[in-house]
Amino acid sequence: MHWIKFKDYFHPSWHPKMQKWVESEACDKIYEFLKNESKRGKKITPLSSLTYRAFLETPLNEIKVCIAGFSPYHTAKNGVLIADGLLMGCSITGKCQPSLEQFYKGIEKEVYNGLALDRHKNPDVLYLAKQGVFMFNTSLTTELNKPGSHLDIWEPFTKYVIEECLGYTGIPIVFLGKEAAKCQKYVTPFTHSFVLKHPASASYASGEWDCEGVFRKINKIIKENNNYVIDWLEPMEEKVYQNDDIPF
Repeated sequence: MHWIKFKDYFHPSWHPKMQKWVESEACDKIYEFLKNESKRGKKITPLSSLTYRAFLETPLNEIKVCIAGFSPYHTAKNGVLIADGLLMGCSITGKCQPSLEQFYKGIEKEVYNGLALDRHKNPDVLYLAKQGVFMFNTSLTTELNKPGSHLDIWEPFTKYVIEECLGYTGIPIVFLGKEAAKCQKYVTPFTHSFVLKHPASASYASGEWDCEGVFRKINKIIKENNNYVIDWLEPMEEKVYQNDDIPF
């Protein structure tokens, strides 16, 4: 496969790593699979132009933490695909899906003591991607109405990203759900990695998602490593934190 066709899908900081992958036989297999599925009339989500969006929005050298889910949204609303290429992002429809609502509720409870009146629960998670949160699905595509149907075909890619791009960087990785957690075996030694239930599981059970204190832990890690913290919920207006009120 020609790199020139794909390089614009990735931020330039990813190019040295991604060129090697795109020109590999493993990448060719994924491309051929998706092309053949489309020819068979299978509807694939997200749109092909959004498949690698996480790699475009968050530069490799600016990643502070990776949050890894298992698969894009597999549904459509009024004929419009919901998945926007970022983990749990709902920017296309402008309405939070239940999993994203649970994600935000868990963060609000843990980081903001259950009340975040000055925060916006944004359907668009781009504000996290721009802060260095790599919003990554371990399967970048899925068949419409078949969640996780492409997990196996994407596993070599996910292995490559974790081992070759994120490995030995000190970047914490959070795996959401048991399917995503299968990729924890590719995490390199001395990397902080966490496994949580997927927020969607709380919605199915009509319960509340427990994030087990992980967001405070991550802020503490990246504060120590990078003197930086993540605003996990988007401020309604810009706020400058003082050292004694950083939420971790």
